[in-house]
Amino acid sequence: MRGDDHRRTPLDDLVRIADEAERGQRLLRNAQREIAAIKGEGDSASGKVRARVDTDGRLVDVRLDPRATKLSSMDLAEEITLAVQRAQDDAALQRERAFRDAVGAPLPDAAQVLEQFDETMQTFSRAMNGHEARLDQILREMNDR
Repeated sequence: MRGDDHRRTPLDDLVRIADEAERGQRLLRNAQREIAAIKGEGDSASGKVRARVDTDGRLVDVRLDPRATKLSSMDLAEEITLAVQRAQDDAALQRERAFRDAVGAPLPDAAQVLEQFDETMQTFSRAMNGHEARLDQILREMNDR
């Protein structure tokens, strides 16, 4: 055996598992904060209406240019609707980007979410069972010393 070899101990494995879990949790917390802070913005076709929505697409603010008061009620309604839709689209794009940056994959549609959730839960359950078995082994090895 060479002098620079490092023999891994059960404690090394335990520390590595804890570090990996902490790193994953930190990434998820950062992504959640980034997604929660999203504000989508959109302008109407004429630029007379500007809308802002939160990350869930709920309307936060509408700004009307003074020239908007000269529009008919129907035209104003269309301008507001378009500005809000564009703001919602902007928020959705930002969520997609933040999700992709955090997970490395595009945001799936609702059916894919349910399917992936089931798969993720199964994978997580298998991984946790494996970690639990490894932790039990580590504890047994520590008790045997």
